[in-house]
Amino acid sequence: MQFFLSAVALLSAANVGAAAAVVKRDCSFTWAAGSGDTCQSMAVSWGLTQAQFISYNPGVVCTALVVGKEYCVEWMGAAPGTTTTTKPVTTSSTTSTSKIVTTTTSTAPSGPSPTQDGIVGDCQKFHLAASGDTCGGIVSKYGGFTLQQFYSWNPAVGNDCSGLWLGYYYCVAVTGTPTSTSPAVTTTAAPAGPSPTQDGIVADCKKYHIAVSGDTCQKIVDTYKTFSLTQFYSWNPAVGTDCSGLWLGYNYCIAITGTPTTIPPTTTSTAPAGPTVSPTQEGVSSKCNKWYLVASGDYCQKIADQFSITLSNL
Repeated sequence: MQFFLSAVALLSAANVGAAAAVVKRDCSFTWAAGSGDTCQSMAVSWGLTQAQFISYNPGVVCTALVVGKEYCVEWMGAAPGTTTTTKPVTTSSTTSTSKIVTTTTSTAPSGPSPTQDGIVGDCQKFHLAASGDTCGGIVSKYGGFTLQQFYSWNPAVGNDCSGLWLGYYYCVAVTGTPTSTSPAVTTTAAPAGPSPTQDGIVADCKKYHIAVSGDTCQKIVDTYKTFSLTQFYSWNPAVGTDCSGLWLGYNYCIAITGTPTTIPPTTTSTAPAGPTVSPTQEGVSSKCNKWYLVASGDYCQKIADQFSITLSNL
């Protein structure tokens, strides 16, 4: 009976030890994900690389962090990666042996940091986004790929370049893409002119207007009077067809080859000869030979009745 109790005690101790090994973790601190958080943003906030964050949180889906869920941001001891664990293997006898199982943690694509989620894994060359950069400008600078290819290699920027972040690295070449601008490749250079401008501005622009507070597309057209609103939209497509993309401090094209670059003189009509008294309004018929000075209480029908004329004559 005593031998049986000892065996039970030993078995219980072994089970407790096995359970402790299962729940043991080396993560020393966690943090709850907030709205909009990604692996990259969490990593940057805690001074980690994205690869480290992923290794601390195996199986994490970087593009869909769960708001409020705790994620590991600090690790005690050796960083996770290739780990060695012991797995019991039961043989046909009562003797137990141990088998070494090696687990390898996958890492993010190699390259500089920081980068945004989803960057192509086969990237061969990177560009560090600087102040004033646009997606179109980056494409023009390297000349070995299209804007659509840039978007596909860097999906986090979106299809309108709204996700281009200052100080982040973006892929500008994959396997098979020229890694330097080749003279044999003809590219469309950004039009010469002031900076900044928006993407898509007409290359043949001869004169620019810098948008100031209070400007609207129609107001710019009315100021210069040498082009139509439709022409302004076609020369500056980034503003849209409703002027919602007009940005303060940016330069916009207001003349191309063949467009007058000076405001035409304003033609004013000479008021017809009339009474020496004034004022009179513009547009009075030059054939007028009789005048009436409007008095308080007058209105158009009253004047017409007084002189026996119709309102259309008046």
